[in-house]
Amino acid sequence: MKESISKRSSGALIVRRAASKRSAIHESQAQHLCGLIRFMVQRTLAHFEVESVGDLAEDGWDAFTELPEYELFTLGAYACGFVCSDLRPDADLNAVARRPGEALRGMSLPQIRHYVHTLLRSERGTFGYGSFIYDALRAGALDALCERLQSGSDLYESL
Repeated sequence: MKESISKRSSGALIVRRAASKRSAIHESQAQHLCGLIRFMVQRTLAHFEVESVGDLAEDGWDAFTELPEYELFTLGAYACGFVCSDLRPDADLNAVARRPGEALRGMSLPQIRHYVHTLLRSERGTFGYGSFIYDALRAGALDALCERLQSGSDLYESL
């Protein structure tokens, strides 16, 4: 029995490792990630009863990480291929947080993927002591990320 399992093709089993940076991202994956971000932002604003991400309290990260939408987003980033097994989590998150629109507007898809990868890996590494995702949300970086993915025609192959 073990022998037959090991001889199966990789397409016959659920893999437990993240995607590769060389794996293509399908348009639906990019759009789904944006949908997850927008849903998480909307539910976060409703949960904290504020009108904009700038109104979110700096210390609200703990309650934020308890929201089901937070978990949906973190799992979705992996599922959509934005967290990769062969990337280092060393993108400059602070540079993006300082000027999210400008920083993300100039990024290529590999750079965007690197940013999201770093955001998620950093989050995982500091879980329970803060939230890089919450900080990015408060800075407007996640909204800027969606804007870039949705309107960045240079990110998509031509038909």
